[in-house]
Formats: sequence, structure tokens, C-alpha cells
Amino acid sequence: MGTTLDIQADARRPAPAQPDRDLELVELVRRASVGDRLAWEQLYSRFTPMLRAVAGSHRLSPSDVEDAVQTAWLRLLDNIDRVREPAAVGGWLTMTTRRECLRLLRGTARERPSDDPALGDSAASPDPERILLAAERRAALRRALAMLPERQRELMALFAADPSMDYCTVGARLAMPVGSIGPTRARSLARLRDHPELHDFCPSRG
Repeated sequence: MGTTLDIQADARRPAPAQPDRDLELVELVRRASVGDRLAWEQLYSRFTPMLRAVAGSHRLSPSDVEDAVQTAWLRLLDNIDRVREPAAVGGWLTMTTRRECLRLLRGTARERPSDDPALGDSAASPDPERILLAAERRAALRRALAMLPERQRELMALFAADPSMDYCTVGARLAMPVGSIGPTRARSLARLRDHPELHDFCPSRG
């Protein structure tokens, strides 16, 4: 994916025009791009069932399905201000989900099964409650991130993609003074801890 989202290029066979629905979607994308939490929730409710179906068709585990879908939303969160065709955002989300599924499948293919009894079978039997809790946590975090100011949102998205990224690289990516990264990150984390949806996931808020 380049620096500019050319969604139109991904839409090989555009659906028949639906003017009213398209206008509604364009407005939702516009509002989401300026941090409107309700707009993000409406977009999420509208497209997530479709994205889960797309990911599920790749025969991934339930946790990988959720990871693929949430990654697609994070990619959109990262790039929504550069969307050139808002009415085609569903097609872009679908394509991004498929690419993430293929990436996960390639990673699975590289894993070698083991007969070591010490490993047990816990990895083959995921806990449904744990999977659901992880999905709820990711969804709540995504909505909280959408409410941050743009610079804080960009910073947290970078650290979410690569927690080990050094401050010099972050500063170069965001054209941000290295000395301001730590304080900005601290303010961002404080805002996230204070977000009402994250209270249940933050046992210690000191």
C-alpha cells in the first residue's frame, strides 16, 4: 500500500450506483477522518460482519480472523485522511483484510508441528472467552484511538504497529522532534487510560 490510498484502483467491478447510500457513506468517512467516534462506530457496525465473512472464508482460526479484521481497521485508521474514494471504502477494507489473511496463512505455513508432549494441546484449543475478550479489547482500543488528536493518534498507531520502533525513526516518520515524542506518548496513554471504554481493561490506572 502506497502513501496514498487509491481505492478506486482496487475496485475491479464497481457495484451499481446507489446515490443515497453512497452519500451517506461519504459523509461517514468524512466525519470519521476528523475523529467522530459515532461515525467510526457506524462504519465498524456496517462493514465488520462482511470483513469477518471474508476472513472466515480463508479457513483461519477464530483469533486470526479477528486479527485480520482488526488490522484492516487499523490500516484505515492510519490512512483515512488520505482516502480518495470514500464511497469505495468497503472495497478497500475487503482487499486489506484479504491481504492480511494471506499474510497470516503464509506465517502458519512456516510453522512446524511438534510431537513434544511438553507443549500440550493448549495452542490447538483456544479459549472462546479469551478470544472474545481480546476482540472486545481491540475494538475498544480502536475506538479510543480514534478520539485522540491527530498527532497523538499517528504516534500511537506507529507504536502499535511496531512497539520496538526507536524515537529517531518515529521522529523521521512523523516529522516530529525526538524530544517531544516521550511527552506526547505519555499524554496519549493518559487519554487512553481515561477513556471510559478502556476502564474495564485497565486494572491499574495509577
